[in-house]
Amino acid sequence: RSGSLEAECAPAAALHAVLKRSAPLPAQTLPVRGYDFADGPDPGAVLRSFLTTGFQATNFARAVAEIRRMIAAKMEPLSAAERSRAELGGAAGAASGCTIFLGFTSNLISSGVRESIRFLVQHRMDWKPAGAQ
Repeated sequence: RSGSLEAECAPAAALHAVLKRSAPLPAQTLPVRGYDFADGPDPGAVLRSFLTTGFQATNFARAVAEIRRMIAAKMEPLSAAERSRAELGGAAGAASGCTIFLGFTSNLISSGVRESIRFLVQHRMDWKPAGAQ
């Protein structure tokens, strides 16, 4: 009956692996709170609420903030020296001080995200799929 001893220990081992003591959160941690639809739907407010909705939504909100920062940098004009270097390098189109790369895995092409990728490519966004040489 050596198998019964393992069966008796398995639940305790599972409990030990799953039930962990809570640790205090860092002081800058925002409280988890979703969007309140009581005032009606507001798409912009819904997106802003992602910052406090939960782990994935919070990281999505951080990504949106980073994308906005990148777009702002891309809109800044080049200095005369930077423009001269860009022209020497053969940069096509209006050069900017920021190059944004879009990386993605192949499974996104077979999902609903492909339309977003198509839009970016169609509007002259430079891209290179992950793993492409």
